[in-house]
Amino acid sequence: MLNIDIPTMRTSMRENDAKRDAGLTEPDTLEIIKNLSYGPYGNENTFDIYYPKGTDKCLPTIINIHGGGFFYGDKELYRFYTMYLAKQGFTVVNFNYRLAPDHQYPAPLEDTNNLMNWLVEHGENYYVELNHLFLIGDSAGGQLVEQYAAMTSNPNYGQKFPFKIAAVDFNAVAMNCGAYFLGQNVALNQDFPFYFGETITPTLESQFPVESYITENFPPSFVATATHDFLKDAAKPLADLLKTKGIETSYKLYANQDNSNLGHVFHLNQKSDIAKECNNDEIAFFKRFL
Repeated sequence: MLNIDIPTMRTSMRENDAKRDAGLTEPDTLEIIKNLSYGPYGNENTFDIYYPKGTDKCLPTIINIHGGGFFYGDKELYRFYTMYLAKQGFTVVNFNYRLAPDHQYPAPLEDTNNLMNWLVEHGENYYVELNHLFLIGDSAGGQLVEQYAAMTSNPNYGQKFPFKIAAVDFNAVAMNCGAYFLGQNVALNQDFPFYFGETITPTLESQFPVESYITENFPPSFVATATHDFLKDAAKPLADLLKTKGIETSYKLYANQDNSNLGHVFHLNQKSDIAKECNNDEIAFFKRFL
């Protein structure tokens, strides 16, 4: 069973993220609307929306699901990354969701679904184009992208959850350095006991592995990893699986030219040229499906 000191890890991860973002400033070319509410759980159900200044019509919209092992992360740590995406001509939604261990599975999926329902009802007031939606995420967020896209594209799978799936379709998705194939070889409560709980119920067991519920209706997908990403070995098998389903899929293993370490969620570093390359590749992939 995986035993981790969550408070200590949160502190360490936040220190590293602060170093990554030191000196960055929010761009003055975007409209930045912060701390909107989409659900009943206070700050954990808040989100920001960004779009280019001068926008007067709905734009293709990217919804980002942050990473952090299901126990860490928030929209503030992703603001520079998601603002870069918005600068490329998109409306971008950057949101918080409930975290483990205080809130266990499927809380992040329920929150994601509640956000989607909010966007369906109110999004056009914030230049969200409901017919051109894209979903992106990394690490745990990459897994949540995979799972939520399976829920929306496979009604039989969606019916396994205790909430009604929002009426949304995604033109394409991007999954970066994600944790895929959960429950396939190792019990869920061995990998993430603080998220899935100590006891695996029949209902929970029936929802994994997510890959068994991926159909040909799953959105076109960009799957990215890096040479020293500790989750690298899950990325290509996922891309290969998607391709066998007939899903248009782009797989990319990113590397530094000098073969130096390029690690987990490298694409978040807005000071890095290889991060910019990855982010631009994914934007170009999304634009193919407008």
